[in-house]
Amino acid sequence: MDVGEQTWMVRKLLAVGASAAAIAVLGMVLLTPAASARPSFVAVSDESACLANRNINPFVLRNHGNVLRLILAPQDATVGAGIACVKYAHDAGLKVYISLQFNNRWTPGQVASYFQRVLAPYAPYVWAIGVGNEQDLTMHTEYGQGRSALARGGQTAGQSYRAVWDAVEPVLVRIAPRAIRVYGEFSPWSFNANAEGFASGRPRGVQAIAAHCYHTKAGGLLQVPQDAAWAASKRLPLWCSEMGPALSRPTRKSWALPDTWGSWEALVARIVSRSPNLKMTGYYYFPSF
Repeated sequence: MDVGEQTWMVRKLLAVGASAAAIAVLGMVLLTPAASARPSFVAVSDESACLANRNINPFVLRNHGNVLRLILAPQDATVGAGIACVKYAHDAGLKVYISLQFNNRWTPGQVASYFQRVLAPYAPYVWAIGVGNEQDLTMHTEYGQGRSALARGGQTAGQSYRAVWDAVEPVLVRIAPRAIRVYGEFSPWSFNANAEGFASGRPRGVQAIAAHCYHTKAGGLLQVPQDAAWAASKRLPLWCSEMGPALSRPTRKSWALPDTWGSWEALVARIVSRSPNLKMTGYYYFPSF
């Protein structure tokens, strides 16, 4: 029950002359942990529109968001794509969360230099910065993370990502010191790469762990309670920074389990109830999904 529903219920009780005791009981129910355990943040993205510098604030608010999230591939960040969009969001009081993708062929030092070059124009508006976006995957072109695998030179993807994090984190502190530093952002099947990165010790400066929580045949949304418990063991919040229902019939993505809006919302509610350390849910709008 959201704040509006709670207010409506109290007004209705008052209108029908409910006793003070009944209203007091309602107040106790509304203040129980179950009612207050919802994630604090809802991240919403209409990526193509934001990269085109449209004002997507109405879309974010219509989907009950308080965070605008934008993935920036190197091809987009180097030309300042989406800066007007994130400024619209910032000026309207929304939180801005960017995930800076990098090419997997780059060395950690090259990734740090890239962050140094592109982050500054976005820095005045950002509330949180994710290092990478699904770097465990490869592309068919050089867009985004490119054709090369992050795992290389005898290292797993998680170990290679940790080396990138160690190089990039000081850049984040220097250029955007007040922004939350977000670790992970792996695909729904690769959450264990986070543990690989933590195996040699806690990475410096991590303030949140991000997961991509689609309803998939393996990993993803159904694994969130386990992922949240792992993050809690590191005293970190878990953010489902990217998620959304597969509404197509049949779904166009072979790895996704199809949902209706109703089944999706019910499933997310069950997952949230089992994941007290989950602090962000969201909706990533993907037209073909």
